[in-house]
Amino acid sequence: MKDHIRGYLDRLEAALATIPAEQVEDLSARLYRSYQDGKQVFVLGNGGSASTASHMAADLAKNTIGPNMRRFRIISLNDNIPLLTALSNDMGYHRVFAEQLVNLIRPGDVLVVISGSGNSPNVLRAIEYARGQCAQIVGLLGFSGGRAAELCDTAIIVSSDDYGVVEDAHLILNHILVEYFRDRLLREVPTYA
Repeated sequence: MKDHIRGYLDRLEAALATIPAEQVEDLSARLYRSYQDGKQVFVLGNGGSASTASHMAADLAKNTIGPNMRRFRIISLNDNIPLLTALSNDMGYHRVFAEQLVNLIRPGDVLVVISGSGNSPNVLRAIEYARGQCAQIVGLLGFSGGRAAELCDTAIIVSSDDYGVVEDAHLILNHILVEYFRDRLLREVPTYA
């Protein structure tokens, strides 16, 4: 068991070392501009990435605030189960995210897609729809990034073909962003006399 533990941690460490800091900085800049401009952020993913999308939306919505602060306008498109199942049943799972964006996304909003492979049809359709609405698209991806890497404005690719390692790295990126914004926004809050 010790060898297995060490092996997994070594693979995770190697994958984290490949994440380009410039792309993470670009994502943080896009999120900050959306916060400043009152734009909406949408997050989505399938399977374990759906869990990360929900986690990211919850963390950025709640764990970045303090007294007298505006909050991030962020939602996960994975969290309305009745709508997900209705869209899947009536229109097909490949349209489950794009159809939600029809009602919600506006120019300048940010779509964060989280995907291990970057090739899921429902993720790609959401990207294409968001691009048509002049939204910004960021991908937290794995493997080689898949087709999503080509379609995103910024693609943060965790260079690993191990889904567990990719999903762990995406969650670490989420926590890096949350800590950064919590500290930055608290410093920028005006002091009220």
